[in-house]
Amino acid sequence: MSILSPDFRQSVACISGRRVVDVLADMGVRTVLLGDPTPLDLACVADVPLDIDLGDWNATESALGLLHGVHPLDAVFSVYDAYLPVASYLAARLGVRGLALGAAINCSDKARMRLALAGAGVAVPDFVTAAEPADVEYAARRLGLPVVVKKTTDARGRGTLLCRSLGEAEEAAHVLGPGPLLVERFVDGPEFAVQTITADGATEIVNVLAQQVGPGPRMAEVGYDFPSGLGDDGDGRLGTFAADALRALGFDDGIAHLQVRLGPLGPVLINVAARPPGGQLCALTEQVSGIDMTRAAAEVALGRVVTRKPGAASRALYRCVAFDHGGIVDYDRTALETPGVWLDIDPGDRVRPATDPQGGSYGRIVVYGDDADRLRADYLDILDSLRPRVHPDNS
Repeated sequence: MSILSPDFRQSVACISGRRVVDVLADMGVRTVLLGDPTPLDLACVADVPLDIDLGDWNATESALGLLHGVHPLDAVFSVYDAYLPVASYLAARLGVRGLALGAAINCSDKARMRLALAGAGVAVPDFVTAAEPADVEYAARRLGLPVVVKKTTDARGRGTLLCRSLGEAEEAAHVLGPGPLLVERFVDGPEFAVQTITADGATEIVNVLAQQVGPGPRMAEVGYDFPSGLGDDGDGRLGTFAADALRALGFDDGIAHLQVRLGPLGPVLINVAARPPGGQLCALTEQVSGIDMTRAAAEVALGRVVTRKPGAASRALYRCVAFDHGGIVDYDRTALETPGVWLDIDPGDRVRPATDPQGGSYGRIVVYGDDADRLRADYLDILDSLRPRVHPDNS
């Protein structure tokens, strides 16, 4: 069959990785994969790999429009933060399904996100934008310490630093700059992650997780727990808050991973990522809720009913592998054969401490079950068998 000949399958254009391509193939969907360039391993499994400069929206629209004219697309979507706006732009220009362009832009720019939320009465941290690194110290003085300095267009932990002094704020400006930065007053309180599915403007809360964050300066994730510990009523209040936030951002069709802190006056929205959660959170969510968030992203994009299965466990304990100091790492490789263990490093690799702006998580240990004490014991057994240790780097 020619790649340009019509068939009866739904057709989608996406900017994504291997997991999404495999899910779409399992769903029987014809996939046009947009890449800059398209990795060879993905080009071999996608129906139509299209190498295109994704920074040139007009050229991308023209190329995709030609394909759309021969074999109509049903949707365009992305699971990458950086490409949310262009995917939504293409969907709007072609007149097919996709996350609303306004929502995509709101979710990809933290300053714009906060303006939209605050304008709708959704609580966000007090913030000041800093066009230049020199503006960060002024913003910190105006807001009062401690503050969080972050890139406006980077959702990852390496783009966020907690500063307890003006000197740390100045240093953060140099580490994270150049480019626009956001300075916001630190919200003191427990943090939670909320997974959602929104279809035709109606939001469903999939789960609420208690989230542990490192002490700073890097605001690195160090773990998650399900259930959240808030009880049904507490989860319900956070769910209502999350749905209100998504509505304020113009969210119509898509999935999201929201970070919320419970401050002294109630919930405060920290961030919204309009994509499946990272790390092993997709696997965790599927275990406890029966919903594969990556598949759900594709199903919502195409207007399908989300696939649901019974959850396999009522509890989950998720801990990131991080280190108190830097150096050369070593661990017992045989522990990698244990289910629930993922490491991104090999023995002999250099690692940085969790507090380092370039440090953070180097792996994950996730255990599931129905008994909280058993989960903690299982986690400690795995950690004991892994025996991670860091030696001084004398090079």
